[in-house]
Amino acid sequence: MTTDTETAPKSAPRGSSQVFSLEPSRGWRLPFSYGSIPLVALSIDLAIILASAIGAELAYHNVKARFEGEFSHTLAAAVFVAILFVAAMRVQKLYSPTRLVVLDDQARSVLSAWCGAFLILASGVFTWGVSHDLSRGDILLFWAIGGVALLAHRSIWTAFLPRALESGALRGRTVLSMSCEDSIPQRFVDDLGRHGYHIVTHFHIPAGDPSSDEIVDIAIATCRSSDIQEVLLFVDPERMTHLRPLAKRLRVLPLPVTLVPFGALAQLFQRTHSDLGDTVAIELQRAALSQSEQALKRLVDIVVAATALVLFSPVMIAVAVAIKLDSRGPIFFRQTRHGFNGRPFAIYKFRSMTVLENGDVVPQAKKNDDRVTRVGYWIRRMSLDELPQLLNVLYGDMSIVGPRPHASAHDRYFATTIEKYAFRHHVKSGITGWAQVCGARGETDTLAKMQRRVELDLWYINNWSIWLDFSIMFRTLFVIFGASNAH
Repeated sequence: MTTDTETAPKSAPRGSSQVFSLEPSRGWRLPFSYGSIPLVALSIDLAIILASAIGAELAYHNVKARFEGEFSHTLAAAVFVAILFVAAMRVQKLYSPTRLVVLDDQARSVLSAWCGAFLILASGVFTWGVSHDLSRGDILLFWAIGGVALLAHRSIWTAFLPRALESGALRGRTVLSMSCEDSIPQRFVDDLGRHGYHIVTHFHIPAGDPSSDEIVDIAIATCRSSDIQEVLLFVDPERMTHLRPLAKRLRVLPLPVTLVPFGALAQLFQRTHSDLGDTVAIELQRAALSQSEQALKRLVDIVVAATALVLFSPVMIAVAVAIKLDSRGPIFFRQTRHGFNGRPFAIYKFRSMTVLENGDVVPQAKKNDDRVTRVGYWIRRMSLDELPQLLNVLYGDMSIVGPRPHASAHDRYFATTIEKYAFRHHVKSGITGWAQVCGARGETDTLAKMQRRVELDLWYINNWSIWLDFSIMFRTLFVIFGASNAH
């Protein structure tokens, strides 16, 4: 038996009974374990939000120590915002240690959830008629202080957590690993370290070797004499026949035994599974949104579309009159496009051109396009030509937020040239989308531009949340008035 300290576990040569011990570094330890990180991060968020509300009140009014008057109302608003924010973060599993260290993901999600919580607070205050009980200065200062503090909290986790795991300051889960394979991918070892697992000993169990029983006996004795909390079995699913006798021998241990698959078939274990009687069914592809998520998104679509139609009705009437006076032709332009599940629907737009193409060849609008009318130029610049699509949203053909639908001719072309283009149809098409607020709007005169748009659309589908939709709606306002690539 040999020992190799402070290195990654390696597999011994076939037929060997070598054991590689990895001793944890000694030093200071944090007072909480890896498994309690989500609760710690959540508690800190709650403390930050309440402290921000109190700090904003003191800074804005310099009130007395007693919680009364506007102070109590601000504190009640803080509790309401805290519940909404924490709930949104938990639903998206953003308190898990693996998500806490991804700063870009955390920053986007924190800003979306934080702004979304205040939008809901503002709606509630307006609906309940209690706006006079809250100071706008207090709430705005609370929003600013809290947002900065929550982002700083994430930055600390990003910098601190990997170092704490590497140094041993954070108490990980001590495990013993075993494998019948010749080698274990280093990325598995690295991932385990990032997830709080500390492999103290690794055994290579050569399949079919007479010495394997002896090595297993040594492994069992190690588990009984050491502070081992779990046994990990690294197995290639194509060689599962070697697992059964090994797992049977390990039944004598009162410890969890976890299978860590790797190899070509390992991805199957990452899929959701369900029981069909005595049969296990593995989900190879899931719907982009669950039924409850679809229902929530549909509810938001109806409310936002109906409200927008009422608010913009004077503008829509003025645009319709201007179009009729400016050039011959209908007020509205209809074109066949494909939305959810590739289903065709007729999209509505204000007519902005002298032509109404809807065939196998539909040239895209270009800068200084002669087909664009005088009124059409201005309504396209401000995206007012898209307003009739609010009707498409009410009909259920489209959503407020989603991948922008393209003409059928363009769909057929890009589906054959861009591999994952069809994934855009896993959700309803939108009036605005993540690609549009990220600058990928306007003419797609090169394949690279369209590939960039598809990448952004797929990111939106894979990371969807109702808070992300609210964030995109908010950012769309700035895109409409600040973009120069709409023509």
